[in-house]
Amino acid sequence: MKIMITGIGGVGGYIASVLCANYDDVTLVARKKRKESLQTKGLVVHSDFFGHHVAHPVVTDDPASAGIQDVIFVCVKNYSLEAALTAVLPCIGDDTIVVPVLNGFTYHDTATSIMKNGKIVDSAIYITSSYQEDYSIRQEGRFARIYIGSDDAEATKKVYDVLNHPGLTCCIAENITVEIWRKFILNCAYNVLTAYYRTSIGGALSQPHGKEEFRALLQEAYDVGKAAGVPLPDDVVDDQYRRILGSNDMDATSSLERDIAASHQSELDTFSGALIRLAHQYNVPVPISEKCYQALV
Repeated sequence: MKIMITGIGGVGGYIASVLCANYDDVTLVARKKRKESLQTKGLVVHSDFFGHHVAHPVVTDDPASAGIQDVIFVCVKNYSLEAALTAVLPCIGDDTIVVPVLNGFTYHDTATSIMKNGKIVDSAIYITSSYQEDYSIRQEGRFARIYIGSDDAEATKKVYDVLNHPGLTCCIAENITVEIWRKFILNCAYNVLTAYYRTSIGGALSQPHGKEEFRALLQEAYDVGKAAGVPLPDDVVDDQYRRILGSNDMDATSSLERDIAASHQSELDTFSGALIRLAHQYNVPVPISEKCYQALV
């Protein structure tokens, strides 16, 4: 089994650590200082769920040199997908399965437009994992869950078998589009509101209208998904609202909040931008999403 991971950040690095603990032929795609760190210190992960692990897989900045792969995990930010996927095209054969592990709902169409062959198995991951200054990975919380799915049952089962090991709970989704939108709806509220107020989720919810805005953002994203034909269950908004308000981790922030606070490139367009464009297409009002987007753009 030849496995490749490109995008060795918080999510990609964690997935790579789980895979390195179970497979010998794992290749990581990394460049410059990240490549140097991986080659000298190894892939270092400190995890509440998986424990402390150090792995020494093959690391390359020339994916083509690794040859055709069985499974490739693409774990980059949405704005880097085209470049990352183009770089690994020489590694994609007719039977290669590409698993994009990204935020948003647009990545599948982008991947399809770039890939000349191979298969795609979509995913939605729930994990709190970040890339540290010393190039190690820090995963927080007692969970790391990934939903996968595609129209190809055999390819989906193969990815399930690859991923379902200690440190990662893998679930085959009945409808992966629904799972992608569940996460997207949450991102459009959680990530956007924490970024808007430049604070943790607890800090955002404690604002004078924080709880109402959080629920409104959930509802707006849900309404757009329903208008676009996604068969979302009726309880999505209530379930996510209750779950976040009942969370014990009110000090948590989001990648969007951290990126915007640091003036880094962010996935604001992946969340609010994409949502607003789709809302206009279906004439769905999204006033709170638009307010937050305009303040952050």
